Amino acid sequence: MEKQNLRVSLPPIRDDESGYKYLSKLSDQIISQPHHFYTFDFSKCSTMSHNGLVVIGGICNYLKQYESRNSFFQLFSNLKVGFILDGMSSRLLDRLQQLGFWNYVQPDYGIVGNNDYIGYREHEEVLRDSQIIHHLQDSWLTNEKLSLSKNLKDEIVSSIYEIFVNAYGHGLRENTNGQSVISCGYYEAKEKRLSLSVLDFGGGVVRSVQKCIPKMEKEAAFRWALEVGNSTRTDSPPDIPRGLGFGLLKDFVLINGGVLRVCSDAYMATVSPNGEYVTQRMPGHFFGTLVSITVNCDDKHYKLRSEVAKAPTYF
Repeated sequence: MEKQNLRVSLPPIRDDESGYKYLSKLSDQIISQPHHFYTFDFSKCSTMSHNGLVVIGGICNYLKQYESRNSFFQLFSNLKVGFILDGMSSRLLDRLQQLGFWNYVQPDYGIVGNNDYIGYREHEEVLRDSQIIHHLQDSWLTNEKLSLSKNLKDEIVSSIYEIFVNAYGHGLRENTNGQSVISCGYYEAKEKRLSLSVLDFGGGVVRSVQKCIPKMEKEAAFRWALEVGNSTRTDSPPDIPRGLGFGLLKDFVLINGGVLRVCSDAYMATVSPNGEYVTQRMPGHFFGTLVSITVNCDDKHYKLRSEVAKAPTYF
């Protein structure tokens, strides 16, 4: 099979519908043709949000793993992807350095950023519960960023942790290509906004559900995985389909006017203002699952609906 050197000119990628549609197409085009060599051109990319970083980084990780596993001499994996930084805005270059993007994607550039957990990271193995939860509690969801009751904060951390649990289950235990789980999160102090995206290329929730319910249509399987009560832990028996247990996280996002998006296969679900998931077909195909949240932060004390009830049994 003839290999070509292909250049990908990246546009601005934002945390909006058009950004996810573009990433869906890009992921589909490149991962369906992993034998080529790709160079990403940033000269027209003025901004890139967390969702763009995890998908671009995930694609690069996938291509490198593909080459190293399919090349007899394994000589070309480091040449599988490249970047054109000429013309890239200094602000974006600094931003990617600050998040630690180059540490993983192209360490040979020597553009070393911080090694903080929240930022860009590639997870090659399942981290211990304490490694994730302690950092979320002590570094990301601090009292300076969000005013939360202790019980609520613990449950929010647990819900965000479920994003990683699902990704570890699909992305590390079930993939056949050896690629990592990718995450990118940050807190924007000026806007008082928290953002996080987690991506795996482990096949996606649709395939997982259809293994157990073969006659279920793809979109129905995607919707099934989002329903409360249809989720299971990733350490559950292999004959039980794994859904996405984001019920509390969805409520929290709704109350503070944030956004929760889940992309898998050819579908994207976005939580609507009435609390329902709105599902739409994407122009491409994710060979795994992408979960993204954005949480608006201010000085008020957030409450879940269950906390507003007359009988305060929640605490």
